[in-house]
Amino acid sequence: MKITRHLLGAPCWADLDTPDLASARAFYSSLFGWHALELPSGYVNFTLREEKIVGAIKLKEGEEHSVGWTVYFMTEDLTETTKAVEAAGGSVVSPPRKVSVAGSAAVYKAPDGTVFGAWEPDKHPGSGLVNEPGTPSWFGLSTADVVGSTAFYAQVFGWAAVSPTAGDTICVTAAGESVEFGGVAKGPVVSPGWTLHFAVEDVDAASATAVSLGALVISSPADVPGVGRVVVLKDPSSVTFALVSRA
Repeated sequence: MKITRHLLGAPCWADLDTPDLASARAFYSSLFGWHALELPSGYVNFTLREEKIVGAIKLKEGEEHSVGWTVYFMTEDLTETTKAVEAAGGSVVSPPRKVSVAGSAAVYKAPDGTVFGAWEPDKHPGSGLVNEPGTPSWFGLSTADVVGSTAFYAQVFGWAAVSPTAGDTICVTAAGESVEFGGVAKGPVVSPGWTLHFAVEDVDAASATAVSLGALVISSPADVPGVGRVVVLKDPSSVTFALVSRA
């Protein structure tokens, strides 16, 4: 589905911080059919059918602790979002900054330790395609504090929580919307975080392809109530991501 303007508070972009950009380009391009457009800064935009999907950047030496996908949520005012994050008990990791003519970004840490970002668009609205094969389709938060985390994001972004599914995942929607874009589920205290799920037509087949390209299966393909069929993997640089075929 083509997107020209993301809903306020909803996921709108994701960056991959990786120690091996060349490996990431080869892996994700082969798995999803993406094309990699490298900017003079070294930042890479992955595209599908000429639409920007996600981005990637090579980590500098000493930044290996930051490896992974960072999810960004849509805002019209980063200054106000920053105030809302701090008022809700979060903290600023990277303050609002202009990213050329594309827009402005900031990175935060939630009270449970989860890192996430916010994006205020200018020329770049975010992912141009969603909810179709090879594009972001679901965003899952694993946290030890499901209730507290859900309340935090509701305060910052105005999310609405849907009744827990049979699997005890609290699904969430953007303010005033009915379509669920993600869920909050119980996870370990030591490693809370967002997992980016990319849509595929056949999870089992795509998982096998990912493994053949060097990925490692962390959680075998399974049907997740309220979400669909899901497999969680690590890419060749040990970055966690997931594949999903929505229910």
